[in-house]
Amino acid sequence: MALTHNPHPQFSRGTSSEVLPNIKSQMARLGLNVGDTDSDEFDRAFELGVRQFQQVRGILCDGVMGKETFTELERARYQLGDRVLRYDPVRVLTGDDVLRLQRTLAGLGFYAGRMDAEYSAVTDAAVKELQMSLGTKVDGIAGPQTLRGLDAIDRKQDTGNLFALEERARVAASGTSLAGRTFVIEAATTVVDFVTLPMTSEQAETERRITTDIATRLAGRLEAVGAGAIVLDGDAVEVNTADQLGASAVVTVTADVNKSKDANGIATFFFGHETHSDINSPTGARLAELIQSELTARTGMKDCRTHARTWSSLTRLRTPKVHVVSGYLTNMQDLENLEDPNVRDAIADGIAAGLQRLYVREDSDPGTGTLSLAEIKAYS
Repeated sequence: MALTHNPHPQFSRGTSSEVLPNIKSQMARLGLNVGDTDSDEFDRAFELGVRQFQQVRGILCDGVMGKETFTELERARYQLGDRVLRYDPVRVLTGDDVLRLQRTLAGLGFYAGRMDAEYSAVTDAAVKELQMSLGTKVDGIAGPQTLRGLDAIDRKQDTGNLFALEERARVAASGTSLAGRTFVIEAATTVVDFVTLPMTSEQAETERRITTDIATRLAGRLEAVGAGAIVLDGDAVEVNTADQLGASAVVTVTADVNKSKDANGIATFFFGHETHSDINSPTGARLAELIQSELTARTGMKDCRTHARTWSSLTRLRTPKVHVVSGYLTNMQDLENLEDPNVRDAIADGIAAGLQRLYVREDSDPGTGTLSLAEIKAYS
């Protein structure tokens, strides 16, 4: 089969392949309407099924079977109990079964890691702690015996996500000042993070120019109040930079494109899932809300709201991260706004204000759009 030598092919409407019937059958077993499962054609019915799957999984909804969609489809294959789970540092197991295990362990107080559906060393340690409590063999393997024991002690109560509780506690205990903190600012990552998005080379260069300028302006504001700011553009972004630096947060600034020239506005994204809020990063969600409100108040651009997503660009880090879409290059008004240095200043001011407001107690949080650079410096 073609998949053996190319594990991540790309299929879109109008293409055909001998592997598509297998893919359609797997998606149909998930309850998706994909049309004729015996057909090797990527038709309209299958595109709608792909879009539905992408929307449910919280990934880029473009109707294209690309790398991220294949990854999510592979994860969706397993339910807890379908296979034995164990830690393998070389080939880390991922899947919905691992996510279900993590969520159950977190509810019982054993797991304090991110809900990332990866059977990593953190998940392995949580399973071993569970096994110690059960009095069974402590080997980190989630097999039938361990899962039966887990089911027996699952009290079916919402005790809270320990990762979320710890993340909130870290923010609360870290003080109100931005001084001494390190922030990573990424720019122009669209062509890296969303390889199936139809962005032309000219649009990519425009995005790089505009968003790198915003990132540079933001870095200047953060450095002025005593914070450290690392600016990376799409080509220079390294997955673990923020974690290695012990950064307080990552802010990615991009611009979007759309087939419709009417699509416009600003949106902010954070790690999580819109229908499973227990896996959300509370710091990411709060920061996204603060930045989004600041940007729309200061620029007057359309408010496209904040959204939880499981994009790989958001799941790769323990450091809280938000992804800011500053506007649409395919909309004349948005592009005119982004070409205006005053608007880029307003965006940099808004993000800086959002970062500061994250560390201020909510009962003393300044009003949206009112916090100046001098006032941010006063918190130091």
